[in-house]
Amino acid sequence: MPNSHPLRPPVCSALLALVAAALVLLAPAAARAGIFLGNPVAGPTSALHQLGGIDLAPDGTGVLAFTMDDGGAPHLFAMRLVNGAWSAPERLDADLGTPATQASVAAGNGGRAIVAFANGGNLYVATRASAAGGWGRQTLWSGGGASDPSVDLSVNGKAYVAFTAPGPGGHDVRAAYAHDAGPWTMIGAPLDLNAADDAGAGDARPRVAASADGIGIVVWGENGHVFARRVQGTRPSVVAVDALAGLTLEGIQAASADDPVVATQDDDSFTGVAFRAWFDAGGGRLRPRAVYRRLRGSRFETPSAVDGGSFAAGQGSLYPQIATIGSGNGLVTAGNDTTNATTALQLLGDVQPTTVEEIDSLAPNTAPGLAVPAASTPRKMLVAWQVTPAGSAPEIHARYRDGGDFQAEQAISRGDLGPTDAVDGLAAAADDNGDIAVAYVQDVPGQGPAVMVATVDQPPGPFAAKVTRAFQRTTRPVLAWTTSREVWGRYFTVAIDGAPAGVTGRRSFRPPAPLGQGVHSWQVVALDHRGQQFTAQPGTVKVDTVAPYVAARLTGFREAGAALRLTLRAADTATGTAQPSPGVLTSGVQRILVDWGDGGGAVQVLHGNRHRYRRAGRYTLRIVAFDNAGNRTTLREQLRIAKPPKPRKGHKPRRRRMPAPIVLSSAPLSPPTPVAPAARRHAR
Repeated sequence: MPNSHPLRPPVCSALLALVAAALVLLAPAAARAGIFLGNPVAGPTSALHQLGGIDLAPDGTGVLAFTMDDGGAPHLFAMRLVNGAWSAPERLDADLGTPATQASVAAGNGGRAIVAFANGGNLYVATRASAAGGWGRQTLWSGGGASDPSVDLSVNGKAYVAFTAPGPGGHDVRAAYAHDAGPWTMIGAPLDLNAADDAGAGDARPRVAASADGIGIVVWGENGHVFARRVQGTRPSVVAVDALAGLTLEGIQAASADDPVVATQDDDSFTGVAFRAWFDAGGGRLRPRAVYRRLRGSRFETPSAVDGGSFAAGQGSLYPQIATIGSGNGLVTAGNDTTNATTALQLLGDVQPTTVEEIDSLAPNTAPGLAVPAASTPRKMLVAWQVTPAGSAPEIHARYRDGGDFQAEQAISRGDLGPTDAVDGLAAAADDNGDIAVAYVQDVPGQGPAVMVATVDQPPGPFAAKVTRAFQRTTRPVLAWTTSREVWGRYFTVAIDGAPAGVTGRRSFRPPAPLGQGVHSWQVVALDHRGQQFTAQPGTVKVDTVAPYVAARLTGFREAGAALRLTLRAADTATGTAQPSPGVLTSGVQRILVDWGDGGGAVQVLHGNRHRYRRAGRYTLRIVAFDNAGNRTTLREQLRIAKPPKPRKGHKPRRRRMPAPIVLSSAPLSPPTPVAPAARRHAR
């Protein structure tokens, strides 16, 4: 689920153009993710107001929203992430003359996108069913006074929206449900525990998370408490669970709670909730502490402080944010209310969290960091926050966790593009592939604010050439390889025998030019649009398109009953002649079949064959030679078999002269050897 700080609505501009600038790679380690500095995706323009949020689907598609002046008033724009590139801005409230104020976004696989937003006090939801579809819009609340929308979309296509609307006690928490980009259905009754209470207003604003099993969990503040209620489709649960109940830290009972956030696992029975709790720790004032509690079934478990501090230190914590994945692993972040330091509580599935780590380390922060976490896999997570060093312009920093500990803190905003403004926008989201996007607002000198996006971009995944051991009977064989995972756009470059052969977006390649006979090496490199790459091990392809060379010599009397002797010579050469090509591997002769044409069928021979025709007549001698690639050569010769001469009574048989042999050849020698015209035969 996306993470954006509660202090910010949405941002955008009609004149925004995509900036096709090369991103700056900070960590170009091979086979490890690259962290790329933020660059403008919308703006800069003085018309830009606020970032509404960013979200990534498991498959790497995404959506972000922002408000920007258009026609003299703030309106809502959305941009979609497809194949790692952001689309042009699209205005979602084009026919609404009243100003847009707040927005929340959710992304689903295949380019599905949802933007819930408030405009003129009414609540709307814009939905895009797929990357190829268009935006549709539905009004959820038209009575005015609506605010603070929160939307989330589960992996099974079930979506929930929660928002605040006027009610008997001042405000109510309302919700709606949609499935598979279908129409939204309002849940009939408010979710408030008590209709007479003021619920969901200000720091009590609602948040929603959708689990993989299709359940929505809504959290909100009401009468100084934080409540959670499950919703299944349009049916809310009977029980609203109080997160303040039994909440003690260091033996002190919490007095009140607000500012809730929620993130659920695949199973809604295990849902993480973080919020700000207020404690009377002495000294005449309440001390805030960011607290995490897991909602297990219908009760909240043991609370954990997100700041790792104590009441004795005289410090508290604010701005809780949470990000989890389906297994329950994730991060909860908070900011110290005195030092502005950022801390993170690590969530380890079903284990009670205990590890709190201070995230910022480079410089003391003179203003709240408004940190946001993002979780992609159990090993790939990130925390981003704003750093305002004394005497210096604000900038966005981040720490990335890839497996073990967090990596070193580093700036992910570009100092040459001016100061950042986390109050107007700082949000983070992740897909299931390890990719993370951090969106924020930055004030470009002389040009105005811009929506910036920095990324953790996983390089193309490992892949391998598909092994083809057999010789190919084409000079343009198809080269193929396994898939290389890269959800933000990848392509392949192919080299054959060390020379570039072409570029393709597919997982196969046919050489544009014919290959010579023999063995060729080839290699494929997968690249993404940021230049990250993975090089597969070389493969080989063997080409044999030339039929074997065959020569035959037939001797003997061509008479019925006489023995004919057939002598054969065959070779599989790259030239198709008797002359081999040194260093060129061919598939080799597989077998030779001889059919004498008298009904006996073809027989396999090696170097020769003997045969007697029983009757005189005309017969077709057929010799077929195959190589191991499947190429074949056929020699044919029409034979006239005569009757044997009758011996004359009283005469001794005369000694007869042996007829000249019949010589057949599939190709001449190289260079050709002269053959007497009477003895020349050719393959037919």
